[in-house]
Amino acid sequence: MGFEEQYSKWLESHMSRRTGESRRRLKEGHGYGEKLFLEQVWWPVVGNFDDLHPEYEFVDKDGSYYYLDFAYLRIPQPTAIEVDGFATHARDMDRWEFRKDRRRQNAIVLRNWNILRFSTDDLKDDLTYCRKTIAEMLGAWYGENAEDTSKLPLRKREILRLAVRVGNNDFGIADACACLGVGDRSARQLLHEMVDEGYLESASGTARIHRYRLAGNKTSGTQFR
Repeated sequence: MGFEEQYSKWLESHMSRRTGESRRRLKEGHGYGEKLFLEQVWWPVVGNFDDLHPEYEFVDKDGSYYYLDFAYLRIPQPTAIEVDGFATHARDMDRWEFRKDRRRQNAIVLRNWNILRFSTDDLKDDLTYCRKTIAEMLGAWYGENAEDTSKLPLRKREILRLAVRVGNNDFGIADACACLGVGDRSARQLLHEMVDEGYLESASGTARIHRYRLAGNKTSGTQFR
């Protein structure tokens, strides 16, 4: 499916689960700049909307509510992504709004979130920078590289994410089954294929593999998506 179809399904899915103020903010706050970011930056780099939440309700430690343009909820640390139009965030911002915006960012950081901000001018004039920034985010914060794994089937990408999450440890067939929601036979077949493809290697013998880890040639200088 192309961008428009996937985007519509993703947005409708979130809309159907929202009520009250959260639903209103999604309906009214998700506009031109946010869709431009998704279509011109996120979709070309990532290719899906997994783990990405629009107009995400954020509550700080004092109980104050804020709304983030996007929240990318991934292990090990969530990321807030903001799209800033010049008129909204500079020319038309009074002193209280300016203070509130800074307090909001501080609250996000103090809750151990990452944060990225894009101007709508960059979204229109410098897509190379914007796309490179998202690709670097995936590599630096989530151990991914869109170029290396974007063509892999979804289940194999999820196995790679599992392997990255466990780091220097290994994982077993049961872990893969739980991660993918499939049976032993299906998981074992996928794992064997990924060993043959050079993404994984055995961590427990060669005749019959029970434990897996990232292949040695993949753990140095290569990141996964």
